[in-house]
Amino acid sequence: MSRLVWELRRAQWRLGIVGALAILLIGAAAVIALVQILPLHNDIAAREADLDARAAKLKLPPPPSPDQAVAPFSAEQRYFIFLHSLHAIAAKNGISLPQITYQLAAPDKDSSLRRYVVETTFAATYLQFRVFLSELRTMPGLRCERLTIARPNIGVTQLDVHLQCAFLVEASK
Repeated sequence: MSRLVWELRRAQWRLGIVGALAILLIGAAAVIALVQILPLHNDIAAREADLDARAAKLKLPPPPSPDQAVAPFSAEQRYFIFLHSLHAIAAKNGISLPQITYQLAAPDKDSSLRRYVVETTFAATYLQFRVFLSELRTMPGLRCERLTIARPNIGVTQLDVHLQCAFLVEASK
């Protein structure tokens, strides 16, 4: 025991005040690591495990079209499935929809239908646009209301398209 005390006094004499402060800082860093960093690391690991478990439950993609989502889905859920289908059809045809507006139209008091308006502007070639529009027409409940096609230069094959569609779905009462 006396040897340990003698070694500590010798280390204090050799290190001086700066060495003693360095040892205190290293000790404080170790305490902070034990008190703050390790519990935070464990919390992050637990959250990642929970997120992975929740992501594993979401393996089923939404139905390919809104009319296949019938019984347990509400009108809003069928509308979101329609939006997923719209973007999937656009991506399949190589069309990017950089600007798109979604809104719920004012409902009629007598009607049980909900009308959602989708308005988008995009650029596409003529062939991409034709295939995109023909696939959109097969979707039940979709109506193309307004279509504006412009070609800014006669030598350019890209079309500037402005499309306004309405999606009608029956709301549950």
